[in-house]
Amino acid sequence: MHRTPNTGLRVTQVTIAGVIALSLPAGAVAAFGFDTNRGTTADTIGTIFFLAIVALLSTPWWPLASQRHRTPFDRLQSMCFLWFAVTFTTHLTWELVWLLLHHRIAMSANSPWAYPWWMYIDGGDARYLHPSSTLLVQEFLSVINGIVGFSGLAVWWRSKGRSATATLLLMSTVVVHIYSTSIYFGTEMIRGYPNVDTSSFVDFWIKFWLLNGLWLVMPFAVFAWGRVTLARQLATVQPSPEPEIATVPELAEATV
Repeated sequence: MHRTPNTGLRVTQVTIAGVIALSLPAGAVAAFGFDTNRGTTADTIGTIFFLAIVALLSTPWWPLASQRHRTPFDRLQSMCFLWFAVTFTTHLTWELVWLLLHHRIAMSANSPWAYPWWMYIDGGDARYLHPSSTLLVQEFLSVINGIVGFSGLAVWWRSKGRSATATLLLMSTVVVHIYSTSIYFGTEMIRGYPNVDTSSFVDFWIKFWLLNGLWLVMPFAVFAWGRVTLARQLATVQPSPEPEIATVPELAEATV
């Protein structure tokens, strides 16, 4: 069956999204079903996960014939909405389950169901094994952020992109990202990285810095999109003209 370039791009995006969604359970299958080395598996899946997210976010900028008509703003908007899908889904899946079951996950290092979290605990950040109250609050805020974000998307689609409220809701989520991620990085740096395997390039640079760093970089793309979008939305809301009040002489002339 012939596919248009647009359809081909959509298929590519769905395929990459599938890689992101299935990478963590695939790691559990590899480690427990095929007895692969846990450390090597975690490093491989972490790298694939990061590269797949970057690839997905880059798709609107690919030099394809089907995208030649798109303006830089159109491409920026597509990238932001792909980011919304990635981050809000992460908040309400991986982070939500960890928040609810972190005690059980900590005691289930050798259970396949808990391995998607242990892939990050092993080398990525041991704070998820024995979380502090600060980390628990951060993850709670992330879950709330996911709810706010999906609410913003719902308002956006219902209004067909005309709602300034939806834009403000979506922009508000990245404020939390900057705040929470800055604390996440800053507290570990100040303490000298006691919870991260700094001897491993994948654990330190890819799993800890680059993967989490997306939550510090993408907010600025969202702010750029939101600023232009809000200006366009508010420009379409024109105040109704106030009726002119005739003066006494004008009224007198009108009655003659």
